[in-house]
Amino acid sequence: MMSIPNTGFRKLFEELGRGYSWVALLPSANAGIPLALLSFVAPGPGILGLLAAVSAWYSGKLAGADSSERPVCVFNGLLIGLLIGHLWTPGYADTALSIFSGIFCGWLSVTLGRLTWTLSGLPILSLPFALASMLTIAAAGRLPALRPQSWHAAQALFGGPADAFFSALGNLYLRPTPLYGVLVFVVIALVSRYYLLLAIAGYAAAALWLSLLGAGSQQMAAAAWGSNAILAALLVGGLFATPSRRSAVLAVLAALFSAWLCVGLGAVLDMLRLPPFSAPFVAASWLVLYAALRNADLAASFHLLRPDVPERSLERAQLSRARLGEVGSVGLAVPFAGEWTVSQGFSGAHTHRGPWRHALDFIVLRDGRSFSGRGDRLQDFHCYDQAVFSPCHGQVWRVVNDIADNQPGKVNAEANWGNHVLLRLASGRFVLVAHLRQWSIVAIPGAWLKPGDLLGHCGNSGRSPQPHIHLHVQDTDRLGAPTSPFHLASVLVAEGQAPSRYQLAVVPPEQSRVCAAVSGEVRPFYLYAGRGIRYEVSCDGRPLGEWSLQCQVDDSGALVLVSGTGARVCAESTWAVFSGYARSHGRDRLLDLWLLACSYCPASFQIERWEDR
Repeated sequence: MMSIPNTGFRKLFEELGRGYSWVALLPSANAGIPLALLSFVAPGPGILGLLAAVSAWYSGKLAGADSSERPVCVFNGLLIGLLIGHLWTPGYADTALSIFSGIFCGWLSVTLGRLTWTLSGLPILSLPFALASMLTIAAAGRLPALRPQSWHAAQALFGGPADAFFSALGNLYLRPTPLYGVLVFVVIALVSRYYLLLAIAGYAAAALWLSLLGAGSQQMAAAAWGSNAILAALLVGGLFATPSRRSAVLAVLAALFSAWLCVGLGAVLDMLRLPPFSAPFVAASWLVLYAALRNADLAASFHLLRPDVPERSLERAQLSRARLGEVGSVGLAVPFAGEWTVSQGFSGAHTHRGPWRHALDFIVLRDGRSFSGRGDRLQDFHCYDQAVFSPCHGQVWRVVNDIADNQPGKVNAEANWGNHVLLRLASGRFVLVAHLRQWSIVAIPGAWLKPGDLLGHCGNSGRSPQPHIHLHVQDTDRLGAPTSPFHLASVLVAEGQAPSRYQLAVVPPEQSRVCAAVSGEVRPFYLYAGRGIRYEVSCDGRPLGEWSLQCQVDDSGALVLVSGTGARVCAESTWAVFSGYARSHGRDRLLDLWLLACSYCPASFQIERWEDR
């Protein structure tokens, strides 16, 4: 006789909990427990919602959904089940319809979800529920077994705008009553106070916008604009964003778009006697996220692969800035030996402008001059023909090696980048090292390089009036593509007459002097995915057994160390530094002791002092 493993049931219950919490955009399985219980305030709709949610989970699993996709199937199925329970009286017909609609929503969540992610890089959200709901209501007129429920007006609780706001919160679970909204409000408050600020700001902004347009209370109520505006604000400003002024502004903008679409789509769909459901929220969120993710200044504030409550996202961003540089910035090694000067920095006055503002140019100065003699020969320039090295781990993607060097003061505008090497990072971004000497490049397309590997020699090719090295990061392999933020890692930086100061992550200003912090005999841990570390543990000479760490990579590409107990810590392990941060997932005393022992260690014998914020 076969038995189903308990782990299968545990996974089902956990992902059901996540699905119930996802309705309010709360990334917490624990929050799903009280929210699931709240759905049974009305037992009939609660049962149908659960049936549809379980059906959607199994349907998604059959369609090949993974652990991140199945909760999406659950909350879309849950919503359609709750809707059916609230619209029609209990019976065999609505039970069968709930199960089938749950199956349909689960399957739709997987297929449409993968399509939207592939085409646009955006999540499917609750679009399957909106589509399934419209089809269900449209078909209901031809299904005589379904008997409509009688509708009762919600009892007032506080009166005025407060009741309207709480009703909008309750409507997230298709219970547009102030009392139910208060209960949802309490659960959200226990998870994230910042969520409440976003919900209030999004709702208030949308209400003001619609009132300025003269929308009457009847039209506004019919369009369910409030719940759509709240969801858009929570998603754009909270779930997928690091809290900041810009993300808060975008959250309010998404709420305004959502309210406007509610009224517009509501008017169009009213001719078909269909409400828009959550379609305005989905469309408004997509509009804002799609544009923000393609803006280099805004994209770093968003993390679609790592949804979390805003407080944890902010903490993670602060840790990242302290240890790894700005969120979204790419860390690079200096591409030269010795001390060079930044002749043009980010947003420089000459060529580093607009979409190409994230770039650095380097020259060598001696006694304040970049050349000796009259400077009318390339050989007069101190940096000419000096070795240029790979600034990163990456694959040689493209090499141009045949462009003649310019005489000093001349430029070649037709071959803007001159002789260059384009390197592809593991993240999919590209690093360009440009203006190298003709025929000096030794890197071969397809080869894998590490920081410090020889690329070629400094030259004066392309749009370059004097020999220098140009360095930038871009998102695509097209020459001339917009640049992306990056920083130099593990360097000594000096400004003016001040002594050099160690910087783990820095964007050096113009005229600052930069050199690599030489590693010498000092080496950090060399960790990568699939590798592990095993220790024999003893106390006062008495063996206590073995303890181990396994290296993994999470969905966002971060290196994660996982102990045997399941405790986790993110890590940065490069040629420059070893650093542990973002400890999570339960207790492990040995892991905590190990982190205290390893701490944050720059890999250079030159460094006597450093700061860890």
